[in-house]
Amino acid sequence: MPTDDLLSVIGRADELYHRREEPGAVREAVMILSGALGGTARYEVQWRLARALFFLGQEAGSRESSRQLYSAGIAAGERAVALSPERVEGHFWVGVNLSLFAGVNRGIRGARAIRWARGELRLAAAINERYHDAGPLRVLGRLEHKTPRILGGNLKRSRELFDRALAIAPRNSVTLIYAAELAIDMGNRDIAVSLLKQMFECPLDAEWEFENKRDRDLARSLLDQLAGT
Repeated sequence: MPTDDLLSVIGRADELYHRREEPGAVREAVMILSGALGGTARYEVQWRLARALFFLGQEAGSRESSRQLYSAGIAAGERAVALSPERVEGHFWVGVNLSLFAGVNRGIRGARAIRWARGELRLAAAINERYHDAGPLRVLGRLEHKTPRILGGNLKRSRELFDRALAIAPRNSVTLIYAAELAIDMGNRDIAVSLLKQMFECPLDAEWEFENKRDRDLARSLLDQLAGT
């Protein structure tokens, strides 16, 4: 793929992902990235495809649809890692898809996905833990929280990872929600309330507007629940 064509493809895909609040925008990005001539051999195409497929899987209406989209996201992430193993994006987005794939799969497939996700996210953190608002630390923290102890989950380790992520990106709404949900599960109600209230103390981030709006709605719901306890 000529450089000009590559820049056009990834520029359009980034624009569509930025507009992910709009119905169909990310699906169009997947079509553009999947249809790019020679795209399977281009790192910049494959990690963006893994990112877009993660989003579609997250927003899918059924468990089976999510499973299929995460599986496709894993494949795109694997291709990205094979093309540029020294870069953070491939490891991170394959790790994200693996983490969520584990959430919709039980038994051996889920356990294998957890182990693989942990390895990819640790590699991403070692390369650049600040990427995507401390994304590798945030997703590792979530994985430690949601993984059963028998499979290596650890709430203390989860809290430490969220603390590190918030030190880097204190206003990230996804990390704040994850940390608050962990605090609730650990019985730390006051900490959870404090984290949730922080969500409303800063303006919307243009790069995270979809997540900010979604997470503020969730924060309101959680605060209402905590007020009733």
